[in-house]
Amino acid sequence: MNEELSIRPFDIGEADWSRQGNTLSNIRRLVFVVELGLASEDESDSKDGESWHWLATDREDVPVGTVRLRPDGQIGELAVLENFRGRGIGAALLEQAVDKARHLGFTNVSLIVQPHTRQFYERVGFTTVGKVFKDSGITYQCMVQNLNPLDDNVQRLTASDSDPEIAVKQFDTREVTFKDVAKIIRKVREIVFVHELGLPESLTGDEADADAIHWVAQDASGLVIGVIRMSLDGEISRLAVATEHRNKGVGQSLLEQAVGKATRFDLHEVRLDALAVLDDFYTRAGFEKRGDTFDGFGLKHQSYIKTIKLEDVHEPLQRPGVDGDHYSESEIIYKLGQDKKFILLRREEDYKNVILEMAKQAITSVRIFSPVLEHKLFDNIELREILSLLARKNRYTHIEILLYDSHRVTRNGHALLDISRKLPSSIKMKIVHPEFRQLNHEYVLVDGAGIVYRRDYEAFDGFANFSDITECSRLGRQFNAAWESGLSDPNLRQLRM
Repeated sequence: MNEELSIRPFDIGEADWSRQGNTLSNIRRLVFVVELGLASEDESDSKDGESWHWLATDREDVPVGTVRLRPDGQIGELAVLENFRGRGIGAALLEQAVDKARHLGFTNVSLIVQPHTRQFYERVGFTTVGKVFKDSGITYQCMVQNLNPLDDNVQRLTASDSDPEIAVKQFDTREVTFKDVAKIIRKVREIVFVHELGLPESLTGDEADADAIHWVAQDASGLVIGVIRMSLDGEISRLAVATEHRNKGVGQSLLEQAVGKATRFDLHEVRLDALAVLDDFYTRAGFEKRGDTFDGFGLKHQSYIKTIKLEDVHEPLQRPGVDGDHYSESEIIYKLGQDKKFILLRREEDYKNVILEMAKQAITSVRIFSPVLEHKLFDNIELREILSLLARKNRYTHIEILLYDSHRVTRNGHALLDISRKLPSSIKMKIVHPEFRQLNHEYVLVDGAGIVYRRDYEAFDGFANFSDITECSRLGRQFNAAWESGLSDPNLRQLRM
């Protein structure tokens, strides 16, 4: 394995207290109460619900450590199980909390420790302040760490060259509401446009921000490493990617988000102005030059345009004026390969139920094309068991899953990821190549006959049919093409050292 892609014997991810609180509390209880003999009431408090938490797991996904960051900037509740100490887990947990604090705009963080552990915290950048004090007969010491401004940790250039062949993504991209993250977006632009490129401060924000659509890219710790925006008429601008994350597909993914949204808005083209030195990057992303270069704030710029042309293979079968059953309004049990009734799907519950029913009747295959493999629909025990039984049925059965990005499922966990790791010969997952991401549609194909389809994976508005061989065959050809060019991502496999 390439040394740059080697995996530590542990993993750390940000945790959700509402879902993982019991796991975090169990680790604390084993360390603070059982091992150190502290009072059980000291193990948690009312701050947990509003704090940020991290969970460390070993190579077998067993929880082994945790830490939290409170809204006032105090780091605490650092706990690593005894058998896993001395491996850098505690330092890595602290690093995540410190980076999050910097990302949130804190100028410093603090923590309270017992004096005999002071050297450990000094090695990771903390210094002592004030005098030692006692609480419940135990001596403590306060320590702080001053944080460098975000510009020491965030982007330095307006875009990144990216290789579409890269299969491993260590980041996530998502659409955001500008008012919720305005401070962070403006800070990123300031670092790139003002401090690095020497451009006017006016580029950090303008009136167009309020009406534009924004996306951010975040690393595994939640730190924003890239930003982009697009106006409602398809004007893309303000693309920036962190120095250490260039050449890793971040810029490409942010552009894909903007182009994908423009496609769903039925726009015929998207446009942008960029530094002329980035011509190779935009050319590889499918953009063409428009006009000659021009000066902008002392730097050569170039206008680019990308025409959005949807191939027939990406369009669902048109059914103008066709009515059908509303799945939730009927108690009919449709039979796979027999019932040709067109079924309208309008609610999350409808999709979940019809996917389960169709998969339950599968004899040979289930194929899923889903940009994010939505947890609400696909991450459930019942579907996992159905697909597990199908995969074990005989050597001819198979399940194939295509998604755009592995980051969400590996970071948050997923039932289908679990069984694909346990049954890798029968259940396979791949990442869709960028060239096959023109639309945000999602579909499930079962035994070459059944289909569940929605044009936009963010909207519950689509159809199902338990016997539509023509449409299933057409989408099956598209799936085959995407599967053949799909990227194998090591993050989707069970990694062992």
